[in-house]
Amino acid sequence: MTTQYTAISNLPYPQPSDPADLPAHLKSLAEAADGRLVMRFADEAARDAVITAPVSGMVAWAANPGRLSVYTAAGWQPVGSTPVHRVNLDGGSTTSTAYTETLTDALGDPMKAEFIAPAAGQVIVTVGAYMYSSVNSNGSIMSANIRKLDGTVHLAAHDDRSALTYTTSRASLSAQFLVSGLTPGTRYNAIPAYRSSATANSAFFDMRFVRIDPVN
Repeated sequence: MTTQYTAISNLPYPQPSDPADLPAHLKSLAEAADGRLVMRFADEAARDAVITAPVSGMVAWAANPGRLSVYTAAGWQPVGSTPVHRVNLDGGSTTSTAYTETLTDALGDPMKAEFIAPAAGQVIVTVGAYMYSSVNSNGSIMSANIRKLDGTVHLAAHDDRSALTYTTSRASLSAQFLVSGLTPGTRYNAIPAYRSSATANSAFFDMRFVRIDPVN
């Protein structure tokens, strides 16, 4: 077959001088187009098993978890990264002065918000809740741990990245902070963490939420 290609997608097409072998011509065209279409797989493991040498610009759909990805120099990246938002309506408390991801008498803890780091390797994390303290002038403090799925801590909860109150009056509070240095294409969890400023104080948290916004 004479090698001639389309100008835009570089697809092969036969010439008048080529042998009249329609199946061979169609096979050549189909193979060339295969990697340029939106490929569909059951999950990302199936995708990686088939596409062992991905090329930048390839696009693939994984039915589980229902994600469209494009291959770049940084690996498989979600197409059009979207925010992730998790809510826990169940309230609880803690007297721990070290950050804990589980509140007493609360269901659904630890509350994990899984996200994929975008190409820029940065996200904005927002945490918030209705908060109050049992002892006036003692603190109820809410932050978040950022972990890889294997449990490795990327950024630990800290008072500098926290919503906090030092009153017995119930208040709706939130805090927002930038997380950078993430590995693009890698999955992480943002997990709310809570503490009290003193063991004699019960720090209360209710209507809790965490949100992750990608920075592209």
